[in-house]
Amino acid sequence: MRAQLGGQSAPPYFVIHREGVIVGLCLGLTWNPRAESDPCEVWVGRKGDLAKWGAKLAETTGPLPVYVRRAEGGKWFFTGLFEVTGSSTDPEVIRPRLQPPVITVISRIVFLKRYGGASATPPVAVAA
Repeated sequence: MRAQLGGQSAPPYFVIHREGVIVGLCLGLTWNPRAESDPCEVWVGRKGDLAKWGAKLAETTGPLPVYVRRAEGGKWFFTGLFEVTGSSTDPEVIRPRLQPPVITVISRIVFLKRYGGASATPPVAVAA
């Protein structure tokens, strides 16, 4: 997926990026349990450069292909094209989403909707 989109093999791995531009998302349900919801939510951590990339994602416009992995080490599923509709760093919005012991810190939530209002696309398994 990353190579097909021309993405660099560099952290952070939740975003597929090329030369500082986000071109897609890879979201594991362990860290993003609402990645298959409508609207989709990306829960951005604080470790390393994650918060910086979360802010960059929040400012991204246009269609983004989204891939979801339901289990660690499992297959990736293409869930469709999405676009950013907003984000929040408000602790009151973030607090109810914390799920200790796995998810203890969220720096930002980025909200996505299907691009162009397209009808739901069934997930399609893809090679990693």
